[in-house]
Amino acid sequence: MLTIAYYSAGTSYEREAELLRGSLNLVGMRYNIVAVPDGGDWYANTARKARFIYEQRMEHTGPLLYIDVDAYVHRNVESYFERLGRMGYDFGAHWYRVPAKGHDGREVCACVRGEGCDREHRMLSGTMFFGDTQGARDLLTTWYGMNDLFRQGGIMEGGGQKNLWYLVTCMTSLKVKRLPGRYCYVFDKPWAYPPSEPRIIEHTIASRDNRGPKNRKDQGRGARMEELRGLVA
Repeated sequence: MLTIAYYSAGTSYEREAELLRGSLNLVGMRYNIVAVPDGGDWYANTARKARFIYEQRMEHTGPLLYIDVDAYVHRNVESYFERLGRMGYDFGAHWYRVPAKGHDGREVCACVRGEGCDREHRMLSGTMFFGDTQGARDLLTTWYGMNDLFRQGGIMEGGGQKNLWYLVTCMTSLKVKRLPGRYCYVFDKPWAYPPSEPRIIEHTIASRDNRGPKNRKDQGRGARMEELRGLVA
């Protein structure tokens, strides 16, 4: 299995890549972290995601684990995702149990506390599994094509996470694995996961520092980044 990620050369994401690379070295995981030309703004750079993953899927054999570059991997997870590959899964992601604008534990779904629910949660694209399957290739081809059409029509936001969620829902022949939150853990929202859920792939959400014209720094994120950098020093 290969872990893949990309970042925009000459931007602050170079330092994010250093931390992710350091964590993967510590846990002994194979990876391919690629520098790409800066597209000029956060939206243009994140829009590369679908095409980047498609190109990696076409280039490499075996299961692929995509991780946003602003993340830290605490434990080697290759055996888990290799098993998904052997089971024939096309795609895997985490469905987040908090509203898009959720900021505290009052907005978490009751199922996080072990209660049942019938809500359809929000799919995240920070950690994604892609099998070495025709289904995965079809999904990626359709996803980046859909994103390109949206951007041609002036819809510029993000890397098409909503588009991917829509396609995964509509492509009913896909074999989809809903990943536990431990593989897509938002660093400062522990209340969004069951109390026993460990942090294995921790996302530090660099967009808080880089998205939008104000470019305001998230103090909580800064403190956590220093803690994580200390682990690989």
